[in-house]
Amino acid sequence: MPKSARFAASFLSVLIALPLAAADLRQLKEPAKIASVFPAAAKVRVLNVWAMWCVPCVAEMPDLRAIDDAFGAELAIAGVTLDDMLPDAKSAETAKFLDRHRIAFPNVYYTGNADDLGDRLRFSGEIPVTIVFDRKGNELWRHEGRLDREKTIARLRETLRRMQ
Repeated sequence: MPKSARFAASFLSVLIALPLAAADLRQLKEPAKIASVFPAAAKVRVLNVWAMWCVPCVAEMPDLRAIDDAFGAELAIAGVTLDDMLPDAKSAETAKFLDRHRIAFPNVYYTGNADDLGDRLRFSGEIPVTIVFDRKGNELWRHEGRLDREKTIARLRETLRRMQ
């Protein structure tokens, strides 16, 4: 094999092994600041509350990634992980999980009081929960439990259509 071909093959193997991007994981303690992770341009904002220790939460990660991929700038997804609720939890482990699952949308590593978050988002703590807001922060709808990818995409498209 010529030297240039070996170099190209080596270079490509290194590129393939590198992760595409590091997880966008932001530590926040105040529930009111969670809205700041959404881009201003997004008409619809999807907030998913989850944790690595929650089996249905982990199972729906590929669905959330697909939902994120199905839309442009008019819709933004963000996650809020409750991993910090467990003793000895580390945000680095959550970041590794997000990288492993190739989650590109921003996630909040919530370090505040769980009751304050529940009060702010009006949920009792059962996860996963997905809450859809307009850009002004008005709740449009919510889903408790694991999402159905196709039904959620259809409902989000309908939500966007009605907003035009």
